[in-house]
Amino acid sequence: MGMCVIAAALDPDLISHWLLVILQVAVGLGAVIFVHELGHFAVAKMCGVKCEKFFIGFDIGGYKISRKWGETEYGIGILPLGGYVKMLGQDDNPANIAEQVRESQVSGASADGKEIVGPDGKTYLVDRRSYLAKSVPQRMAIISAGVIMNVIFALVFATVAYKIGVPYQPSIVSKTAPGSSAWRAGLRPGDEVVRVGDIENPSFQDLMGSVTLGDLENGLPFVIQRGERRIEKTLVPEQGADLARIGVASAHLPKLSDQLAAFPHTPAAAAEPEVKPGDLVVAIDGQAVASHADIQRILAANPEKPLTFTVRRGAAAPPRGEAAAGTTDLDITVDPRPVKSLGLVMKLGEIVAVEENSPAAKAGLKAGDRIKSISAAGQAEQPAAAAISDDPMKMSEDLRQLAESDGQVQVTLAGANGGEPGEAKLIALRRVEWLEEPLATEDPMSAPALGIAYRVSSTVERVEPGSPAEQAGLQQGDVITHVKIVYPEDMPDRPKKAPVFELSQQAGDHLATWPALLTELQSYPEGTQVVLTLERGDETQEATLAPAIEEGYFNPERGLAFAAITRTRICSTWSEAFSRGWEETERSLTMVYRFLQKLGTGQVPVTALGGPMTIAQVAGFSAFEGLGKLLVFLTMLSANLAVINFLPIPLLDGGHMVFLAWEGLRGKPAGEKFVTAMHTAGFVFIISLMLFVLSLDIQRIFFA
Repeated sequence: MGMCVIAAALDPDLISHWLLVILQVAVGLGAVIFVHELGHFAVAKMCGVKCEKFFIGFDIGGYKISRKWGETEYGIGILPLGGYVKMLGQDDNPANIAEQVRESQVSGASADGKEIVGPDGKTYLVDRRSYLAKSVPQRMAIISAGVIMNVIFALVFATVAYKIGVPYQPSIVSKTAPGSSAWRAGLRPGDEVVRVGDIENPSFQDLMGSVTLGDLENGLPFVIQRGERRIEKTLVPEQGADLARIGVASAHLPKLSDQLAAFPHTPAAAAEPEVKPGDLVVAIDGQAVASHADIQRILAANPEKPLTFTVRRGAAAPPRGEAAAGTTDLDITVDPRPVKSLGLVMKLGEIVAVEENSPAAKAGLKAGDRIKSISAAGQAEQPAAAAISDDPMKMSEDLRQLAESDGQVQVTLAGANGGEPGEAKLIALRRVEWLEEPLATEDPMSAPALGIAYRVSSTVERVEPGSPAEQAGLQQGDVITHVKIVYPEDMPDRPKKAPVFELSQQAGDHLATWPALLTELQSYPEGTQVVLTLERGDETQEATLAPAIEEGYFNPERGLAFAAITRTRICSTWSEAFSRGWEETERSLTMVYRFLQKLGTGQVPVTALGGPMTIAQVAGFSAFEGLGKLLVFLTMLSANLAVINFLPIPLLDGGHMVFLAWEGLRGKPAGEKFVTAMHTAGFVFIISLMLFVLSLDIQRIFFA
């Protein structure tokens, strides 16, 4: 009864913890199933129902480990996809009620008989200890007990988790996506979201969940901590290619990850001496570093020069101050990272967003404006870097360099509907102490010195002489529609399927943008080729290009892999842990309902569902973060199981409750033909759903 569809597929990252993680996940997922079935079993026993079997897993083909105590056989079946309790006269298929009646019948001379009304309206004498002999309220109690136990144990899991400690990522911002709601509101690296909606001190996961299911019209109230200052804002989530987002990335420490110190094919990976996992960055070129935001500030100001990173190496390295015993401070020089280019200059599109209180906002620029031209202005002697490129991909860096000398620019807007040039605005730039780049393939380009995010068209404005694009025969006016990435044959872990991106042609279509693709291109290994599908007049053509180094332009990021900031929530008393556990359980239950309400809408597509392999994989990742994190995941899973099992779908507990309610109103069970039809529809739905989520699992895990 109350089948729970769960399987295990684990791919652990830390081999040393592999067996422990497997054991924790198996016990945890088994516990969620066990308590569900225990609820049915315990209440059935209280009501005097004879329970013939209590199984975790299904004993398909008789393969099982079992032992009989009293009248009940307890066991573990070979197929670990759920569990069941077999009661006398009970079947998970309500269409078998006539057969259940026959199995439960006793002779008229038996003292153990009880009269019931069958679905045909006739009276039958059945065993008093059969499921069918119990009243409708008793059977409702038996059916609902599994769900109630899942809710109770969700609370137990959460309470224990917060007593032993739950690691989490705080909602600290490291970057914002150009043009996003968070970007427009002016959030900066180091800002911490201390309240979203009604959640105090949310984890980054809480933040993402609230945004995903948030109000896309009226937005969510946010409280942001910036140093000693608290800022209240309402941010409106915006629908992305997959889920709604506000456009923030989680924050990092100034410490390198314990698993990976530097990303392959980057200057950091080639640095001498070698950077190692766990290194703590304490200074760059002699400037003290206390946070990851400090690192961003220095990188943003010096993209073109080699930088010397002073790292503290050793397990006992403190985050700040003098090196402790057993640690070593090393100076590691990391070269600049030249930008890879295809030699295409694309048309500059319209401004899609203007940041609050930015130079552009103060000058009156707004979304929808088109820039006709932009040039350095207002100084008698401009620095050598004052020339502003007409390449939309280089314009941002040129403006940053000009801002370093407190430069000004003259921005001339295009006239209405692309006509004659409109108003010219003189704008004083601001210095940029943070990094901005597309965070998703649909993000536009930004110029943080101005405070604008703008589209870059997929139409070629011109082709640079001698570039890969010129060699491949691209021409002005070509419209690029698709981009295919071909990785080198000798690339380690080379994906089996080359990714293909459909390029955005208009605002709001949630397709890949040219800036996002060029940002992605910077991380590809040497030897990667790019196949462009383009339209030239009425013809569709393909061109294959090998990216080349762009002289004079550099990616500020050097390729260092920084560890995420983590904190631990731990309660000093059990009453405090219970209170926190209650909040977690309540949030998990309501989150499931909100998710189901929006499922299948544009806000939450059906592809967001996860099946048994995803459940087991996430459980494994949670176990690697500690028992507390695994218990919180099991809280969410148990709450999910409770809500989903109580949906009014035949075959699930909620479907049984509907049929029992109908029986209580009519005084007899629903007709066998009607029940059979409804059960068949429910069975087809459940099996189709299982196959669908399993296909999503396979695609997500093996073909992503």
